Amino acid sequence: MTDLLDTVAKALSDLLLQNIRIYDFRGASPYFDYQIVCHASNERQVHASIDKIQQAVPADINVKVEGKLENRWLLFDLGSILVHVMHKETREHYQIEKLFIERPLIKKEGVTSEL
Repeated sequence: MTDLLDTVAKALSDLLLQNIRIYDFRGASPYFDYQIVCHASNERQVHASIDKIQQAVPADINVKVEGKLENRWLLFDLGSILVHVMHKETREHYQIEKLFIERPLIKKEGVTSEL
């Protein structure tokens, strides 16, 4: 597992985001290696992930964030890693993980991955 993946997973876990799932896309996508999906219980916690992730990743990584105005579903593009931070209701509604059903999950100690 890459150092960046470890850093991002720890930042999400430290923020107490729930049901963090790390999907392995190595060899399946030419654009990224991993996708992380997690949720928060309120918009404030979703929004807090912006600063937490930007502070956690190295300065040489350009963090692109989509969805900042709504604070219901944020998409972070970290190059080799895509991170989806959603409000719990949004995650339940869209169920994007059904798209990843064939991708292996990466288990990481200290990171919750149960739905």
